[in-house]
Amino acid sequence: MARDSATGGRVSVAGVGLDRGSDLPLYQQVAAHLRNQILDGRLSAGTRLLGSRRLAAELGCSRAIVLTAFDLLYSEGYLRSVPRGGVEVAAVARASAPVVPAPTPSSTASDDWLSQRWRSVLDTRYDFDLGSPFSTGTPDVSGFPFDVWSRLLRQTWANPPRSACVDMSPLGWQPLREATAEYLGAVRGLLCRPDEVAITSASSGALDLCCRMLLDPGDEVWVEEPGFIEARWSLKAAGAKLVPVPVDEKGLIVSEGIRRAPNAKLAVVTPSHQFPLGVAMNLERRQELLQWAGQHGAWIIEDDYNSEFRHRDSMTASLKSLDRVGRVIYLGTFSKVMLPSLRIGYLVASRLFTEAFARGRARIDVHTAGTTQLALAEFLRQGHLLRYLRRMRKVYAERQAAVLDALRTLMPDELEVPPTPAGLHLTALFRPVLEGRITDREVSRLSRASGNFIQPLSQCYLGEPDRQGLLVGYGRLDAKEAHPRLAAIAAALRSA
Repeated sequence: MARDSATGGRVSVAGVGLDRGSDLPLYQQVAAHLRNQILDGRLSAGTRLLGSRRLAAELGCSRAIVLTAFDLLYSEGYLRSVPRGGVEVAAVARASAPVVPAPTPSSTASDDWLSQRWRSVLDTRYDFDLGSPFSTGTPDVSGFPFDVWSRLLRQTWANPPRSACVDMSPLGWQPLREATAEYLGAVRGLLCRPDEVAITSASSGALDLCCRMLLDPGDEVWVEEPGFIEARWSLKAAGAKLVPVPVDEKGLIVSEGIRRAPNAKLAVVTPSHQFPLGVAMNLERRQELLQWAGQHGAWIIEDDYNSEFRHRDSMTASLKSLDRVGRVIYLGTFSKVMLPSLRIGYLVASRLFTEAFARGRARIDVHTAGTTQLALAEFLRQGHLLRYLRRMRKVYAERQAAVLDALRTLMPDELEVPPTPAGLHLTALFRPVLEGRITDREVSRLSRASGNFIQPLSQCYLGEPDRQGLLVGYGRLDAKEAHPRLAAIAAALRSA
């Protein structure tokens, strides 16, 4: 910034470099430079600037760019006009103490500036690869009826009702709530009323809001061990104290949860298809869990993880269907069964809970994006999702059988692979022959090097893992590729 004696001491902006390759418009670059000079005190109140034509000539830009920058700074109170068309710096209050700039990746190497709750979320070690053919929980979208879906999107938004555009309820589009209740009755045998259903931003969005509704910092929460690590992130962000409760072949060991934290406020479980072990909680444990919640005034969040994709005729009833006192909150999602990017889920709870959920959500999240809710309601009502589910169950059953056969053929002495009646992954447990030779994290690293990344079971533990194993997803895996891809993992195990 220089003063020009030939123009009565007015200040020029010579030296300002305009970056024409930047996404920031040129007038904003000029305005930002002058604004910073004023805030830093290098341009004091009353300082006169050169005229717009002279400044434009110095900068090598059009006069319109300078005038637009001036207009912006006028509106913000940094500049003011003076007689005879002059421009000078206005009196601007500046901070009396040094300003601490917000950290940037280049200015800090730590996360000390974040809250402790958020740091606890980021510090969780979790390795995954959604692009891997063995990714857990990732569906195959190649057979999705996109023609039907796009037609419904066009039709529902050709002439949408006003309420869908401006008055969407925090609980979701009413026809979608009704269709979801019917869908759950048909697919999961869960009988519920539409007023007990809330449409959410996938199951993760529902879990996050439920945690904030139910928990105060320091409240104890039962989590399955091993368990669904993504659920723990929401719990940590809410300031909960996580209490790991072991899982065996019958599901969550309720008696151990009572021993460790009898007055816990909440239990988060996957009873119909436990992640990652794939077991189902038996009836006795379910009754124990419900009895504990009823006696202690605790809540249960039931995450019905991938239960729609069952590969046997029998269906495990949901925990919610056994609830008689309204302590269970049932979570599900359409994202896993349709399109991961859809990000629409639902919760089913007592009317008392959904009414409080609606009031709180209206102040924080308002509602799930309404654009797709109308089309999804028709997609369900016309039976397209049920037909798609029936078709994909056969596809996934074939892929599961191929993976199971490959694992048992290639690694019979190294891995124990119990069949899983539902879901999109198998859990292969290390046999004693592998103990001390190699860890599941090491096998996971080797699998990544071969382009066939498989998640290690041990990273699903909150504490020290008592089992080692691999989570072998098959949602996106061609059945014909199961054997050759897993052969590379078998070779790595034998060479360890």
